[in-house]
Amino acid sequence: MARVSAEERRRQLVAAAFRVIGRDGFAGVTTRRVCAEAGAPLAAFHYCFASKQELLAELTTQSMDALLSAQHEMALRATVEATLRAELRAYWKTVEDDPNRESVLMALTQHALQDPSLDGVAQRQYKAYHATARAALQRIATGFGVTWSMPVEDVARMLVVVTDGVTLAWLVDRDSAAARSALDAFAAQLAALAH
Repeated sequence: MARVSAEERRRQLVAAAFRVIGRDGFAGVTTRRVCAEAGAPLAAFHYCFASKQELLAELTTQSMDALLSAQHEMALRATVEATLRAELRAYWKTVEDDPNRESVLMALTQHALQDPSLDGVAQRQYKAYHATARAALQRIATGFGVTWSMPVEDVARMLVVVTDGVTLAWLVDRDSAAARSALDAFAAQLAALAH
């Protein structure tokens, strides 16, 4: 049997935790269930993580690392609005491609706000969301030679709030057409803030 590196085992355990939480909720997350889901011995968990709380924090860390590393060189379209629409549609594809991940991340935010052992996890999650949104908005401003009529931090916050809301609504009703329509309308509203 091939030896699995600690880094790869951590990734496997995080992926398994996403599946277990999506299926059983936070109450159902045990180290045994996560290891069984990952096909890993229980000892591997304790080699990779000091505690279940460390594993839960790692869900956010790995997700945020993936989000930040996925920032790509944005392809500017003909207009600010068309660029915003394309970027929101690209984001939306990631939601539809892995709804369990989105559901777990939203639940983790709420769970972390209630669990003192996860202090700071939700704050780091949203700090990364805001940084990603701000960087995209700054690239658009630079690419089109425009400025935002509000501070970019405020526009980035609006972007995060709206995408969160659309994502949560879609997780409830799975109405993809309505979600895309809302994001397209929001792209037009955001574009109106570029001067």
